[in-house]
Amino acid sequence: MELTYKLIDSEPLFESFRTLLRASNLPADDLNYKKDLLLGYYESNVLVGTGALEVYGDYALLRSLSVKLGIRGRNVGTTIAEYLIDEARERKLKGIYLLTETARGFFAKRGFADVTRAEVPEALKASSEFSHVCPTTAAVMFLEL
Repeated sequence: MELTYKLIDSEPLFESFRTLLRASNLPADDLNYKKDLLLGYYESNVLVGTGALEVYGDYALLRSLSVKLGIRGRNVGTTIAEYLIDEARERKLKGIYLLTETARGFFAKRGFADVTRAEVPEALKASSEFSHVCPTTAAVMFLEL
């Protein structure tokens, strides 16, 4: 399987991105392809994975990591996560936060650790993801860069 990625920078690509997120039961309506780094991963020109970084000062929020059913288990999620982590490092960010209800183990294997909401910088707490999109029961995780 050869994966290629594209930056999501147009309305048609963005709609495909959001469709895959919705199929994975992930929030999609508060994303902004003109502001955030959105990546689509493709196999034979078919979108099979998504990932995003929202930057808030010295920190990023990793979100929208999803892999199409039937493709899971082939390291697509790992490839996407590693790309986004590398991108945050290249931007000289201090760390990456995320919220998850289902992928705590996946992210722990990549160095993320559980933190409390009180430890999250105020700018991230004000993001739609933290303030109203994700439930307060979602795990908060952090990776120091």
